[in-house]
Amino acid sequence: MKDSFISYYRLRNYLQSLILLAGMLVLLGMIGWLLMGPAGVVWFLFIGIFILIGATRISPRLMLILHGARVLRPEDSPYLYQIVIKLAKQSGIKDIPTLYYIPSRLINIFTTGLNENVSIAISYGLVRQLNVRELTGVLAHEISHIHGNDLLVMLVADVIARLTTMMAFVGFILLWVYIPLFVLTDEKVPWVLLIVLMMAPTVSTLMQLALSRSREFSADLEAAKLTGDPLSLASALEKIESHRGNWMERMYVQYRRIQLPSLLRTHPLVIDRINRLKDIAIQMYSS
Repeated sequence: MKDSFISYYRLRNYLQSLILLAGMLVLLGMIGWLLMGPAGVVWFLFIGIFILIGATRISPRLMLILHGARVLRPEDSPYLYQIVIKLAKQSGIKDIPTLYYIPSRLINIFTTGLNENVSIAISYGLVRQLNVRELTGVLAHEISHIHGNDLLVMLVADVIARLTTMMAFVGFILLWVYIPLFVLTDEKVPWVLLIVLMMAPTVSTLMQLALSRSREFSADLEAAKLTGDPLSLASALEKIESHRGNWMERMYVQYRRIQLPSLLRTHPLVIDRINRLKDIAIQMYSS
């Protein structure tokens, strides 16, 4: 794969993620400044750090329990662990993720936890539908999320977005409390604050979703580099997309399925991810 091609995509995704995360922080800081001045920025930062520390202490087992997942031991599926161990060592991850098995026909895979508690949950439907090559591509994508600290990045973004929404709600309550003051005195209505409070939760959420999509593209890129086979992930994505919905939906409305607008999606459109992986493959095989 040409280094310039990889470097271009990597730098673009990194800058996009940095700008979006910084934008969320600036928006939160703006609310704090408008509500309480410089002290508001400090207090919001302190509260955000406190919430973030608490969130990192939450065990990932809760998410796994909600999905009915159970630990998948190396002797239960040696080939899956061989793939994960190989990919983890290639990426430089110190702690090998623990694999969990979800007894569901739905095609699903996700990563949860941080550092030594990180786990990858794989559904029966995923293992059943994908071959070894495609499973390697999908697992490489999850390993890339771990290596890129995407779970921590998205946790920080989630804390900022929730704090922004909470503070905007508190600000609205304060404005309603002070309405008599605006009506009975010459005190001016703080229109700037009102507009910011109205728009902040939506803007912050949109930036959070955009950040999530950016990290997905980055994980695709790193997975392609990790396996040296970007088409394995592309093939897996095509197969996963084709098996969404029930058999009636796949037969009659596969091409008329209502898609969420790109701005409201946590993941990029599958076709966009596949096309980018194919571009990477062309660059890889032509170099």
